[in-house]
Amino acid sequence: MQVTEQHIEHYRQQGYCLVKGLIPTDLIAAVRARVEEIVADKPDWPERHFQVVDPTRYTSAGGQAIPQGIQRPSQCEKVFTTVAHHDHIAAAMQRLLGSPVECFTDQIGVKLGAIVEEQGGRSYYHQDSFYWHIDPELGCNCWIPLQDVDREAIALAVMPGSQRGWQLIEHESYFDDPPMGHLREDGEYVPFKRHRVPLDQVDFAREVLLPMAAGDGLFFTNYTWHRSEPNRSGENRAFYAIAYQVRGE
Repeated sequence: MQVTEQHIEHYRQQGYCLVKGLIPTDLIAAVRARVEEIVADKPDWPERHFQVVDPTRYTSAGGQAIPQGIQRPSQCEKVFTTVAHHDHIAAAMQRLLGSPVECFTDQIGVKLGAIVEEQGGRSYYHQDSFYWHIDPELGCNCWIPLQDVDREAIALAVMPGSQRGWQLIEHESYFDDPPMGHLREDGEYVPFKRHRVPLDQVDFAREVLLPMAAGDGLFFTNYTWHRSEPNRSGENRAFYAIAYQVRGE
């Protein structure tokens, strides 16, 4: 695996680049297997690690809330740490950002195959720095599918060049359908709102949809507009999103 000068140029001009075969398939298979176990039987980690689908609509076979987001899994188990801190990712991030780097955060996203609502787990165009407040050119995200993805199964789309000028768009807030949220200590479910670029500002004719194989890595700036397709496969689909930043920033 190597980030070439062509990757770097595309990243700088278009705000993203795709690196094939970033993570070895055996490591991806191990993460995928563990994610399926977590979806079926949520482990006894602190609740701050989980974003769960509305349990009044969906629960596991054992009656538990189902995680759709797993925050900072690399803090909990080695199977995740091995990927989030893999030499291939660290080396690529350092090449793209041009400075020594450190891991900022990591998260697993799960798009449940059982969801029947029209949204189907899709996400809308957004910029990560609207959430994270990392200054321009100091952060980079890597999106890694745990299975092959395409238009019917959670592929990511990006808006080329949307990072130019390094401007954050004012986002609007919305609830997912079904909502995603967290469980309080008393067991009450609290849904939360997500943020997106207002739909009337999106020209979908300009977007690029990127089918990917499991273990490929899509790198993009924290200002690059990106979204995901819904899951129409009928099976759970998942991805690993790993963010780095320039060290010490």
